[in-house]
Amino acid sequence: MKQLLKIEFLKLRKLKSLQVIFFIYFLVLPVVIYTISSFITNFMAVLLPPFWKPFIFPYIWEIATYSASYFNILMGVLAVIIITNEFNFKTFRQHLIDGLSLPKAIFSKFLVVLVFALIITLYTFATGLIFGLVNSTDGLPFTEGLEIIGAYFLQTLCYFSFAFFIAVLVKKTAVAIILFILSFMVETIIGVSFSFNGFQTVYAYMPLNAFSKLTPFPILKEVVEAGQQRSGNVPVILDTPINLAVCCGYMFLFFMVSYFILHDRDL
Repeated sequence: MKQLLKIEFLKLRKLKSLQVIFFIYFLVLPVVIYTISSFITNFMAVLLPPFWKPFIFPYIWEIATYSASYFNILMGVLAVIIITNEFNFKTFRQHLIDGLSLPKAIFSKFLVVLVFALIITLYTFATGLIFGLVNSTDGLPFTEGLEIIGAYFLQTLCYFSFAFFIAVLVKKTAVAIILFILSFMVETIIGVSFSFNGFQTVYAYMPLNAFSKLTPFPILKEVVEAGQQRSGNVPVILDTPINLAVCCGYMFLFFMVSYFILHDRDL
């Protein structure tokens, strides 16, 4: 496993898009966390519970993961670039010529995705931890509400699995990136159409929507209750265990389909 990762990161160390995307993520995430916190406190104050404060534990974990979730599209684009480069530069084929078995060559790409997910999750955790330690004065333990960091890690893997699938399916970098981004828009349009016609449950089970619900809006419960009082409509939101199972199922499906496509394709 260590040797596979060494091979992969030797190829990636000079990839400019990798450096740029990670630089943007590391630099902008704290700004986005502060911006979303300010938006909630300034424009949604009427909905906030009296005990809710944005930068203290455990609420900072919700804001940090929700803020970081916006960057998963950017990270998905990075995954698309990395995988499609394997086809464009024929490094997949070269690995096989050099004696690496096909399952190991494919598994090495899964490892890269896993490492990237760990890196951005750890950075999100560290950023939230710093905000919380600086602003929490009531001795609240940082471990409270920390399970959402695990949900965020799963979410990054889910988005990566979808990006992996798109990249393997299309192979061309530009086309794959466009298709990956358009998928979010198309699913939203289809899902909203279903919802307007009384099929909200269908939208709740769609993959990208299910992935996004792993890190919900920090005061989603209060927003839903306010909307229900005004319109009487109750949106369909899957229970957390069900949503976790749905997301894991989609992630497994995308990775397995990608594996079998690569296994059966002439590389």
